[in-house]
Formats: sequence, C-alpha cells, structure tokens
Amino acid sequence: MKKQNFVMCLVVIILAVSGIFAQDSKIDMKMMDMTEMMKSPHQTVMLAYRQNALSFARVLWDLSSDGKIEDVDLARNAFAELKRSMEKMEEIHQSQMSKMGKMSAEMTEKMKPMMEKMNAEKAAVMVHINAIEKALQTNSSNAQEIEMHSAALVMQFEKMKMPDKMKM
Repeated sequence: MKKQNFVMCLVVIILAVSGIFAQDSKIDMKMMDMTEMMKSPHQTVMLAYRQNALSFARVLWDLSSDGKIEDVDLARNAFAELKRSMEKMEEIHQSQMSKMGKMSAEMTEKMKPMMEKMNAEKAAVMVHINAIEKALQTNSSNAQEIEMHSAALVMQFEKMKMPDKMKM
C-alpha cells in the first residue's frame, strides 16, 4: 500500500513539474491589463467555482486515500458538485466570451497564448473528471483510480492559481 501511494505521489509530482515547464510565458502583461480583467465580476465568480471544485477534489482524494471508499454515495455526491462547479465555470466563460463579440485580429493574436494555455489546462482537467466519473459508475468503485485522478485534479487546480503579480 505504501509503495502504491509512493508511486501515485511520484506520478502527481511528475505531472506538476512537467506542467510548470510547459507553461507558456509569451503573454505580455503590458499589452493586456490582466489586473482589470481579474477585478471583473465574472472572473471573481469563476474563481469561486474553481475553489469549490478544488475543495471537492480534495474531498474525493481524502475519501479514497485509504484504498477503499466507505460511502460511495457520498463520493458520488462530492463528484457531482465538482462536476457542477466545472460546468458553471464553463457557462460563465462562454457567456463572457459571447459578450466580447468579435475581437480584432490584434487582440485575438494577443490572447492566443493565454487561450491555448487555458484550453490545455481544461483538457487536462477533463481527462481526470471523466476518469473519476467512470470509476464512480461501477458498483465497486475503484478507490485507487479515484485517489490518483483526484490527486491530479488537486495539483492541476493548484497550478492554475494566478501568479502574485496578476492578483488583485
């Protein structure tokens, strides 16, 4: 059991380190007023949903850390809240993007690295969400699978935190 936990922690650390090195730093902070964007109400609500998703990912990690899940229904409820938070974040994002209308070519080019990074992060999160959902659908939920993917989600959500210079 300790060996499996060690291997899972090692995998999570490798994922986190590779994510750090893969981050794209091409966004010119002077060109985009990120502090203004971070003060917007939609961004504040999205960050609250992200924090909520992080909290439920931690709950799933804790529930599955013993190698078994005592209350599968409770884990399913926690997962439902995690998934709902992700859906709400996407809903707010889509609403905000539709309000922006068609962007100029210059603005599209400025935002391209940030959008690519956001899409890559979202894809990484969805891989783990789908894996947890699949694991929870079975009657004998695979706690090790849930533990591994929820730990990876926690690490991914933690990695997505904004750098200090971009915080309000």
